[in-house]
Parts: sequence; structure tokens; C-alpha cells
Amino acid sequence: MLNNLPGRRDLVIALTGRMVSRFGDGVALVALTLRLQADGAHPYEVGLLLGAGTIPLVLLSRFVGQLVDGHDSRLLLIAGGSTEVAATIPLIFLHSVAPMVVLVAVLGAAASVSSATWSALIPRVVGEEHVAQAVSAQSSLNVLALVAAPAVGGLLAGAFGSGLPVAVDAATFVVVTVAAALVRTRRAPAEVPDVDESARVRGGFAILRGDPVLAPLLTGVALVVLLVGMVDVVLVYLVRDTLHAGGVWYGVTEASWMAGMVAGSIGAGVVRTERGQVRATMTGAALACAGLAGFAFAPAVVILVPLSVLGGIGNGYAGTCMSTLLMMRTPDSARGRVSATTNAILGGAQGASLLLGGVVAVALSPRAIYAVAGLLGLAAAGVLAVTTAFRTPNWATPVDLPAS
Repeated sequence: MLNNLPGRRDLVIALTGRMVSRFGDGVALVALTLRLQADGAHPYEVGLLLGAGTIPLVLLSRFVGQLVDGHDSRLLLIAGGSTEVAATIPLIFLHSVAPMVVLVAVLGAAASVSSATWSALIPRVVGEEHVAQAVSAQSSLNVLALVAAPAVGGLLAGAFGSGLPVAVDAATFVVVTVAAALVRTRRAPAEVPDVDESARVRGGFAILRGDPVLAPLLTGVALVVLLVGMVDVVLVYLVRDTLHAGGVWYGVTEASWMAGMVAGSIGAGVVRTERGQVRATMTGAALACAGLAGFAFAPAVVILVPLSVLGGIGNGYAGTCMSTLLMMRTPDSARGRVSATTNAILGGAQGASLLLGGVVAVALSPRAIYAVAGLLGLAAAGVLAVTTAFRTPNWATPVDLPAS
């Protein structure tokens, strides 16, 4: 996958560091979720913890975008990784929800800077003509790391308690910080617009709003995320309380979804045309929703595994093709702002969905929540497909981006 790409050394270092970090995140997330559930936390508290990491994506998106487009990439990546290490260590010992939420929010702020910086840097590493291949490789390798992470998180938490998996996450942040220091390619302030003159520099929202391809597609994807993301809050309750299975099955179900995402991400790498990427994004979103809807009717926990694989495949196609479109249709000088804004839109939808899921869980059972989320998500994907079909002939070239 990577052999024929230019900048192979830097790309391998960057993707390896991010893959290791994603593995640690997956291990820690399962452990913290199980910790709250074991401590008797309500679903809304689980939703609050999961949603806390997305709040900085929304509130800081403009600041993060300008920061990424106006400062040296290596400095930002090292600072972001160091902050993540410092914020993760206390989570090894904490059980109180309030300080855990605060630390997760700090992690979200640091991650928003690191994510936007890496996204803007990768096209510089491989060259514009290889962006689709690099995005596919990045997506599939990151998801591959998460295939084992949920099961490992469940096993470690069951055998040693939730502190060890979180300590593993802290160690992986050290790895990705070292990787950032070793990458030779840099995106320096001199190579991007002077973002201090903010009145003359378009923000990420303005850039996305003016793009005839990205604007409707991102809106539709965000709506699907908003509808279906709330199931993350109740999966642990569906597995353990409704289907009477153990924590390992919770991890296996998560891992199965990730395995499907690996297949979908790899498959998306061969979709080279813009029209094909748009269609794959919409079809993938619908497939993910169909898989989730099936959770509502599963008679046994084992049935969740094939449904998760199916939904993950759709998720992988949709996410990878959407990311490729964002990079290909955005000038290099604006990629930090567009990446931060996209993270804010999708992360905000995910955060709102998690909070909504916690509230809805007070009135609805886990099965009912999966049915509502999956079916409404399918309806949203269908509306997106119908509305975009009439605009496809006009989607040919990226929109020029003036300075103001």
C-alpha cells in the first residue's frame, strides 16, 4: 500500500505513530466506559464523558485552524502530544466523573490541534497526486489498530482493573510525540497565509460553505452522525444488561465494527473519481445505518458481530472517501482551517449525539434506541442521495478560494 508513495520514510513514521496512539485510545475508551458502568454510573454520565472530548472541537475550531495554518507543524505536534500525556496520567487513578470529564476535554483540545496538523501535513509528505492513496492507508491502518484495541481493553480491565489500559494509552501518546519529532517534512508558517490578519483570511466554515460538493455532502454526513452516534452510549448496556453477555463481548463487538472499517477503508482507496467518492460516501453511510438498525432485533450477542462488520464496512467507505474529498478540494494553504472546521462539524454532531443518547436512554431501552437511530439514519442517507443526485452534474472542479 505504501511502497510506491513518495515521502515513504516520513509517511511510515507518521502513520505508525498515529496507529499506535489510536490503539491506546481504543484500549482506554473501553476501560473507562467499563469503569463507569461498574461504578454504577447512569447512561447520561457515560454520554457526558464520551461527549466531553468533542466539545473543544466545536468551541476552538477557528482558533485551531488558524493555529495550524500559521505555525510550524513539528512544534504543534510535539506540544499536542505532550499535553495528551500529561492529561492521561491522572485518568489512571480517577473514578469521579467530574474531573474525568475535565481531563477528557483537555485531551479533546490537544487532539483537535494534532489531528488538524497531521491532516494538513500528509498531502505535503506524499504530494497532491497521491492524496487518495495516503488517506486510504492512513484510515485503514488507524482502524486496524482499533480492531484489537476494544477486546484488549476489555481483557486488561477485567484482569487488572481499568488503570492499566489507561496507562497504556499514556505510553502511546509518548510514541506519537516521538514520531512527530522524527518526521522531516514540515509545514512552516512562511508557506501559508498570515493568519494574524484574520480579516483577510477566510475561515473554514466560509470555505466549506462555498464549495458545491463539500457543503451538501458534509451537511448530510453530519446529520447521519447526529442520528446514529447516540448508540455509542448504550452499546455496553445492550451487551451486558439486555443480552446478558460479559465485557469481552462488548470489546469483541467494537472490534468487529473496526474490522469492517479496515475493509471499507482499503476498498475506498481504489475509488479515484470525485463522482465515485461522493456516491461511496452516501452509500457507505446508508450501509452503516442498516447495520445499526439490525442491533435492535438481535436475539443473541453473537449476531452483533456480522452486523458490526457490515456497518463498519460502510463506515470505512464513507469516512475515507469524505476525507479524500476534503483534502483534494482544499488548497494546501487552507487545509488546517478546513480540517479543524470539519472536525468541529462532525465532532460536534457526535458530541451532541452522545449527549442526546444519554438523555434518550432515560426513556427508551437500548433496543429501541438502536431502532430509532438506525432507521432515522437510513432515512437521512436516502434524502441526501436524492438531493445530491440533482446537483452531481455541476460538481466538476474545486471552487477557487479568494483571500477574503
